[in-house]
Amino acid sequence: MDPLGAYRGAKGYIAMPIAAVVSAIVAMGLAVLSVYTAGFLLGKFDGPDGPGAGVLVILVALNIAISVFIAGFTLLVNLHRPTSWRMPTFAFVLSIGLVRLMGPFDIRFAPFMLGTGAIVWAICCWLLHRRSVATNNVIQA
Repeated sequence: MDPLGAYRGAKGYIAMPIAAVVSAIVAMGLAVLSVYTAGFLLGKFDGPDGPGAGVLVILVALNIAISVFIAGFTLLVNLHRPTSWRMPTFAFVLSIGLVRLMGPFDIRFAPFMLGTGAIVWAICCWLLHRRSVATNNVIQA
């Protein structure tokens, strides 16, 4: 039995945590990779040193992690069963909560920490809405 078939055959209460864990692991892996890449590029091109460079690297990692988590969670849940705009919204709200738990959430940094996540959320919602509208308007013979 293939893993995708086993995942599609799993119950919803099992598939949702699997989707959340897998997308979180992939998001963290890509965030770590982006930290090393941003640090390398800042060192290579004589970028800013000091606390500004650290904040820049953290913001890049958070943007990548949040975006990948939202897209990955939506894709994995959609592979299990057709879904709606609620899944990317749930993933976005969950990522806002996790960013808030990380430490003091200064409203000045919110657009930088959650900006690309909001863009990915809007694109996922638009694609899911567009797909559902297209399949609901099919004329049946």
